[in-house]
Amino acid sequence: MHYSMGGLWVDFQKDEKTGMLVEGSPRNQATNVPGLYAGGEVDFSIHGANRLGANSLVSCLYAGRIAGPAMVRHGRDVAAKLPAADGALAAARRKWEEEFRRLATLSGPENPHVIAGEMGDWMTDNVTVIRENGKLRQTEAKLEELADRWNRIGLTDQSGYANREISFINQLRNMLVLARVITRGALLREESRGAHFKVRDLSAPIDEKNALPRDDANFLKTTMATHTPDGPQIAYAPVDTTLIKPRVRKY
Repeated sequence: MHYSMGGLWVDFQKDEKTGMLVEGSPRNQATNVPGLYAGGEVDFSIHGANRLGANSLVSCLYAGRIAGPAMVRHGRDVAAKLPAADGALAAARRKWEEEFRRLATLSGPENPHVIAGEMGDWMTDNVTVIRENGKLRQTEAKLEELADRWNRIGLTDQSGYANREISFINQLRNMLVLARVITRGALLREESRGAHFKVRDLSAPIDEKNALPRDDANFLKTTMATHTPDGPQIAYAPVDTTLIKPRVRKY
């Protein structure tokens, strides 16, 4: 999450009179999964356009301060009335045991480490700080290709005990999904903001004349991605600036 400059979406409840947070609301730091809360670097709310080093400390202190009471409130209001989760936990365990057994049988021609290397090279070359739409489109097409190749992976480690490659393959699937989220979000954002520096022409000098300007009228909003079988679905949410107005930061 640190290097994606984002994280899990989390909710909050705003006091409409003061504009401040309603402390103790069970909505604070709640994800879109009922009963699941997120705090620290894993959530998106403070990272924003710039992944600044001090944000990790702010995330932990702030999110912990408001998520704790929210979870207690949720536990009292909702969770205590729910049936025991033993059956659901057992079902989840069976599901993932079956999935890891399936991954252990993969015998296709594709090497997972080659796929991971290609993904890393394409993301490093085209989706770091300097971004250009043509390269982003090429990268998204490449990521679709790599995701398809993932389905034809074969294990290079056939051992039956402590086989770390099985876990690696499972995480590689997630990495391909997240890489596509980052690329699609960058492609749709027609501006430069924070560490997102979009240029018109890669063959021209990389300077302010070649860069798309920050566009608050159209892009002062949070990019939100939802997973679908056909790839990430991108939506947006407004950024609340009622308490602190945006201002230019120059050095």
